[in-house]
Amino acid sequence: MLFNSYFFLFLFLPLALAGWFLLNRCRQYKLAQGFLIGMSLWFYAYYNISFLWVIAGSCIFNYGISALLFRKNTPRSRKLFLAVGCLGNLGALGYFKYCNFFLENVNALFHADFQLKTIILPLGISFFTFQQMSYLIDRCRGEAPHYGLLDYLSFVTFFPSLISGPIVLHAGTVSQFREEALRRFDAESFAKGVMQFTMGLGKKVLLADTLALAVNYGYANIASLDSISGLAVACFYTLELYFDFSGYSDMAIGIGKMFRITIPENFRSPYKAESVKDFWKRWHITLSSFLQTYVYFPLGGSRKGKARTILNTLITFLVSGLWHGANWTFVFWGLLHGIGVAFNSLELVKVRKKWLARALTFAYICAAFVFFRADSLGDGFRIMGRIFSLEYNGSVMALAAAMEPSEIYLVTKALSIAAPGLVGTAQLAVMLVITGICVVVLTQKTTQQQVERKKITFSFTFGLAFLFVWSVLSLSGVSTFVYFNF
Repeated sequence: MLFNSYFFLFLFLPLALAGWFLLNRCRQYKLAQGFLIGMSLWFYAYYNISFLWVIAGSCIFNYGISALLFRKNTPRSRKLFLAVGCLGNLGALGYFKYCNFFLENVNALFHADFQLKTIILPLGISFFTFQQMSYLIDRCRGEAPHYGLLDYLSFVTFFPSLISGPIVLHAGTVSQFREEALRRFDAESFAKGVMQFTMGLGKKVLLADTLALAVNYGYANIASLDSISGLAVACFYTLELYFDFSGYSDMAIGIGKMFRITIPENFRSPYKAESVKDFWKRWHITLSSFLQTYVYFPLGGSRKGKARTILNTLITFLVSGLWHGANWTFVFWGLLHGIGVAFNSLELVKVRKKWLARALTFAYICAAFVFFRADSLGDGFRIMGRIFSLEYNGSVMALAAAMEPSEIYLVTKALSIAAPGLVGTAQLAVMLVITGICVVVLTQKTTQQQVERKKITFSFTFGLAFLFVWSVLSLSGVSTFVYFNF
């Protein structure tokens, strides 16, 4: 189910909120938790009911290992259960996400003829698998208790963060579901949740989806791009991905606040980063934290010399790349970021001008995202080739036409009749205005900071109301979130 849909906004969310607070008001705490779990599973299975068996099987498997560990907790059994748990989780993730990728590469390397399987990737499998693995690892380390079934399922299935994160950990989540004081409706928390949700909805519907029109056109017509349009496509995708994913995170966090459940911040002005290392302290923060805790530190972190630190960094980012998808483009993207972070760690070059450091970092991030979006490494290099071709063929006008938002359709239609020669100019002007709006939004405080402002003015409230109405009216052009694929 999509956050940016009429069904979710006007039926599912009101029903989930009403049921949760009503049952808790009647002190039916377990029933309220069961109700919310049921609603979360409905949310998950709405797209494809067969996915329900995947998440149910994953939960049963991991909770079962935790229960076995509760009965037999010895050093040997902990190692055994950890191995079984990791193999089971990674095996399921590997089958659904990487099976065909593995077969394709085996066929290519060894001239084999293995038949590819018809496998539908379950939504959010990477997210709920990582969440449960983190719990299982902590359990086997003796750092987590065995929770009751309702608490465990609440932690795994809570619908705001179920499909595309942020990645939540058991320690900070289960305790909130157990706190009776948090089960009472709070007007201030609800209002802040609505504000954050609205900002996220605007990012997604009005900015990300509009930018996607130009990006999709550009990647479908790489050969026709010139240097300017190629650069525009690369920058637009960098902006699209941020507004899409941070918009989803804002909506998830906002919904959490409506339920009085705190979901961790996932973005902190990443395009203000002054290095690639700084970028990863601001981008997809919950994934960065997970990989640091459960991959980088177990490898030795930075405790074994510079050479080993660089190797550990590269391995961690290769894992990050593979986590995002079964394609060499993601692996290459991870490698580029690993190299960038390792280079920053060596401190060979120091850029003293803040604006220059930010510009260079954004350029590097932009170039890496070219491959992240590409269908193949070849397409990624072709885009880069068009950018550095220093050619101009006017294709930026076609890009502007592709990016035309539905809101100006009547204007361009009227121009096409009255002054056809001005249509292209109008479309280009609109593209520049949208780009300017994106830049302005990026320079503002984070959504979290704006929501937590001390004084809520009338103009701020009116602006949010206008943003919500505009976003809702634009839902007819709805698209899925980019991170649903991961």
